Amino acid sequence: MKILVPFVLLMLAATSAQADLLLPGDAGRGEKLHQANCTGCHDTGVYTRSNRGIRSIGGLQQRVDMCNTQLERNLSDAERSDVVKYLNERFYRFQ
Repeated sequence: MKILVPFVLLMLAATSAQADLLLPGDAGRGEKLHQANCTGCHDTGVYTRSNRGIRSIGGLQQRVDMCNTQLERNLSDAERSDVVKYLNERFYRFQ
């Protein structure tokens, strides 16, 4: 049992890291884009509240796309991917 717990924790960490690698984008650029384009309307508390509306990576991508369109930010596909990657790594942790 003592060996099993660290093994399971290691596997969970590896799975999370692998999921982050599969999601396209650059989280560092996404953070800068988020600061420049998103925090004027809301702070990061919307991502951590208990009743947050985003429940999947697809939902997160749709929300970023919707905000981009409605606020006429004109972010490119790559920039939107960067923002999604940042938000997922920092707040959501979807697989």
